[in-house]
Amino acid sequence: MKLNYRDKVILGIVLAFAILLAGYFMLIKPKNEDIKSNKATLEDLEKTEREYKQKISQIEPLKEGIGNIVNETKEVTKHFVPIEDVNNPVKLDRFMQHFAVENNIRVLDLAVGDMSESTIGYYYIERGSDVGSGLREFADINGKYQADIDAAKAEGTQLSEREPGNVLQTQYGITAKGKKEDLWKLMDAIEKQDKTIIINSVDFSAVNSEEDATKEEQPATDAEGNPVQIPTFSEGEETEYRPIMPEDEVEMKLVISIYSVYELPQPNLENLE
Repeated sequence: MKLNYRDKVILGIVLAFAILLAGYFMLIKPKNEDIKSNKATLEDLEKTEREYKQKISQIEPLKEGIGNIVNETKEVTKHFVPIEDVNNPVKLDRFMQHFAVENNIRVLDLAVGDMSESTIGYYYIERGSDVGSGLREFADINGKYQADIDAAKAEGTQLSEREPGNVLQTQYGITAKGKKEDLWKLMDAIEKQDKTIIINSVDFSAVNSEEDATKEEQPATDAEGNPVQIPTFSEGEETEYRPIMPEDEVEMKLVISIYSVYELPQPNLENLE
């Protein structure tokens, strides 16, 4: 079949269109679909990148916050007796002995109890019953009296509602001798030191000195050396009471609680990446 020029032109145009159409469906369309898919993937990756950058930006404040918590915890735990000192009898005796030595107290016996978990409460002044509240209500036209009562109770109310903390408690019993005034100094020194130590109980009684004991063994005499009958008192008769004076020698028994806590270790913040 012989084609004329016009037919050849038309056929060329048709073939060119067919080639373009085939090229579109075989090459261009798949590429467009790949481009759309890649754009969606890129958007997801960019979103993930933004999320990671946001998290990374929070790492430094997080590190700083953790460091502040650890430092604040150390400020609290430094007031407790280290566990390793309590578990070591030599260190514990040395820690407690200086209180006795510095206050002229002679330790006769001591005993250390087992460490146990305990609670430690908060110290605050607890107000008694609200006497005259009815009268105060009549007089309190400006609310000043009630405001003063609320302010005075504020600390106690807040601390009474706070949950007490758990700590490790070790009880330390001491039997010793010394002057009554030195016993007071000993308790004052324990109160003022910066570790968490509480005196649970104190019991003391006067003891006779060796000079007094010698005098008691010898019979009483008058100025000329003649024996003197010492009057005795039957039950129910009044006798002279002599209080224990500050300079008197006393035998004392103290029970002391020593408190310890586990120290929060420094975390490895370099791994927070």
